[in-house]
Amino acid sequence: MPPSIRKFAGALALASAAIGAPVASAQTVLKYSNWLPPGQAMRVEVVEPWIAEVEKVTQGRLKIDTLPKVVGSVPAQFDVARDGQADLVIFIPGYTPNRFDILEVLQLPFMSDDPEIFAPVADRFYRKQLASYNEFRGVHALSVYVVSPGQIFNRVRSLRTLADFKGLKVRSPQPSATQALSLLGAVPVNKPVSETYELLSSGVLDGTFMPPESIPAFKLTDLVPHATIVPGAIYNTVLVLGINEAKWKSLSQADRDAITRISGDVFARNIGKAYANGDKAAFETLRKAGKSVETLPAPSVAEMKSVLLPIERDWIEKAKKKGVAEPQKLIDQLRADLAAAK
Repeated sequence: MPPSIRKFAGALALASAAIGAPVASAQTVLKYSNWLPPGQAMRVEVVEPWIAEVEKVTQGRLKIDTLPKVVGSVPAQFDVARDGQADLVIFIPGYTPNRFDILEVLQLPFMSDDPEIFAPVADRFYRKQLASYNEFRGVHALSVYVVSPGQIFNRVRSLRTLADFKGLKVRSPQPSATQALSLLGAVPVNKPVSETYELLSSGVLDGTFMPPESIPAFKLTDLVPHATIVPGAIYNTVLVLGINEAKWKSLSQADRDAITRISGDVFARNIGKAYANGDKAAFETLRKAGKSVETLPAPSVAEMKSVLLPIERDWIEKAKKKGVAEPQKLIDQLRADLAAAK
């Protein structure tokens, strides 16, 4: 082949290779499966600003697209992320009982009723004490947090004594809440928050455990005339902002570091603040609508603490079976971390 033709052929090959090669600065788009309704505090005040911040801190290399509807069901969000059906999700471990047993230490009764304190503590506690048990295999936890503790909202009667709980059909979001309802003589119904309106309006449920903020957000105000606040909280619900593990590892170290800096306990702290403010607004909305908002009397709270002790004992046994050598030490450490954060 003459030199001129060889030179032309070589140039053509280089041009073809360049056309076929990916552009180094191409934007990576992460698909987010969203189930939070419009106007909900977590979505508006924390998740959407965080999504915008991700693009900013990665200098536009990453973008998060919120999908038009949730992928799969709300309880299946962990699997959606693990299996790569979406890259990014918020999942609730308690929606799939007997799967994330060790994590349930964060959900035990009377840990805390202050999300501004508990939410960031939950993330730090997870990373220091629980992550090594690898319960989230296949999903990288960007932030582990609690929202407001579930309080009790019902359409039947005021709750002033433990006897008032008996026979009420109440939605439960997770195992410790389910056990608490059973111990109190109520009838737990395990359903995700997304189904609460339909079940209350149709009379299938008498009431629901719910963070107060979520009552107006899920349009339940007119369905629950009785709100009962339990000081110290019967339970907390853990949520996780998670990303598919393989997708996470495919990102550059610089982008992973940038996202980590705005996630973790920073994200959790913002969640706690949003819910604390949302709870105040929700109770004000309920009162203005003529609903009853009462605090369970101190003698009933003391009695409830005694009645619910089996929840802690049962968790200790479950944790031992999952390989936790000294579960009581985890409980004690969590309580110490919460006390130190006040």
